[in-house]
Amino acid sequence: MSENNITILASDFTYPTKEELIKVYETTPSISNFGFKQDENSSPFSQDLNLVQEYKSHNLPYWDGVLLNKNGAFRQSYYRAIVNYMRGVPDDVGIFEHKDYVNRMQFDYYAEAFYYYFSSIKDTIGQIINIYYVLRIPDTEFYFNWKLLKQIPDPAVVELIKSFFKATEVANDYRNSFAHRTPINHPDTRIIVEWETSSIIYPSTRDSYEKSSMIKANMEQTIDAVAKFLNDLKPLLR
Repeated sequence: MSENNITILASDFTYPTKEELIKVYETTPSISNFGFKQDENSSPFSQDLNLVQEYKSHNLPYWDGVLLNKNGAFRQSYYRAIVNYMRGVPDDVGIFEHKDYVNRMQFDYYAEAFYYYFSSIKDTIGQIINIYYVLRIPDTEFYFNWKLLKQIPDPAVVELIKSFFKATEVANDYRNSFAHRTPINHPDTRIIVEWETSSIIYPSTRDSYEKSSMIKANMEQTIDAVAKFLNDLKPLLR
């Protein structure tokens, strides 16, 4: 067997301990949903049926429940990623010990899940805004992006969204790289062909990827930004 080969066993992977999780809990902001409740007096058989009221009464609690579940998955992926980072993930792969490879694999896995749930939470909040302001944008045509701001009537909400988008620009780029482009956490060894001049550009892979410390720092910034956005937005959607 080559000395460069690494054997990792199932027993090398361990769940976070209570003590490890407490350390992360203590520095992680709480993230809540909006708490929308269905109108108990709402009935499809009511003679005074109000379409907008009925629409919001049923659909806001639905999306709020989706958000609650997404928030939980978002936090769990964060906890597990940070615990594995704390166990030891050096930026310099050259000094890795056996345990560091396990920690890095776990950190990478949960970091990618974290950015998936970040994007999902963002779009779910967008769906709640879509329902709240009765924008009537179908699910299949809905995108929570800068273009949507023109349709939101409350300037305070618009400013909050702008601040959130700016605060999470890097997180959004990370998510898009994970989902649609090259992984941000591994060297990009692709070559570039200049077809017009028939020349090839070979990459320098030394700094062609984001180090684990940078990803971890952005995860901390992102979860803080999501918590702040929800806390600031909640009193405006009442």
